[in-house]
Amino acid sequence: MIDIVGIAETNEEIAPGYRLLRLALNQDVEVRPGQFAMLKPRGVFEPLLRRALAVYRVDGPRRVSFLFQVLGRGTEALAQIGEGGEIETLLPLGNSWPIPSNEERAIVVAGGIGSASVLMLCEVLKQAGVDTRVFFGAANARAAAGCGLEDFRAYGFPLVLSTVDGSSGERGFVTAPLERLLKEGGGRGATICACGPWGMMKRVAELAEEFEVRCIVSLEAPMGCGFGVCVGCVVEVKTDGPLGYGSYKRVCTDGSIFNAKSVRWDISAVGH
Repeated sequence: MIDIVGIAETNEEIAPGYRLLRLALNQDVEVRPGQFAMLKPRGVFEPLLRRALAVYRVDGPRRVSFLFQVLGRGTEALAQIGEGGEIETLLPLGNSWPIPSNEERAIVVAGGIGSASVLMLCEVLKQAGVDTRVFFGAANARAAAGCGLEDFRAYGFPLVLSTVDGSSGERGFVTAPLERLLKEGGGRGATICACGPWGMMKRVAELAEEFEVRCIVSLEAPMGCGFGVCVGCVVEVKTDGPLGYGSYKRVCTDGSIFNAKSVRWDISAVGH
């Protein structure tokens, strides 16, 4: 983990409300798929805290990109950064996606801006020759474009697109075509890797348990620090204790990647 100032090379609006920020760093950084950073424009005092964003792409040891949706004060401040702007950058943070071997298969489920956490995963799966399917869900065609749909298509994996309003791809939630695949036996020998809204991941976890498929999820949570001190991002997890009580894990340091079976989906809803 390093705390440095990144310089904005580009900060492009790729669809209304969605931006791709590319930073140049002044030292080498190794980022693994699924890791994230804490970002804040330098010299800005409101908002006070940095914003957690998944690393979308790495272009060499000193360039990283972030895909984000402009939703609140933190992302609004980042959206205002122009070329050459300075951003306080703390990275890399969190754990990373486990990569299946090329003898296994992967099912990647990207819901909305949760896509930012799984693009690098898809890149590594492609390089490793892992048999991979992608299920990509968004509210509408505009949101799908903003969430990087064409970047995912560029890897050439079989991809099923779902939009809630039916403006592109299949109408409905992304979990519907996933359920069809699992009912047909398409989950045998596969690992599901999912990131998206809490309700989507809860349903993915339910399907994975029903069809006995390994499932890994990336959780989002409000964070103050990003490295475990503030304890503001805890999620309740299951334990094997005799009374069945849960315990808590910090999304920033114990995650953000968790085995879906460990999460108490009906109790915790961090960030949602």
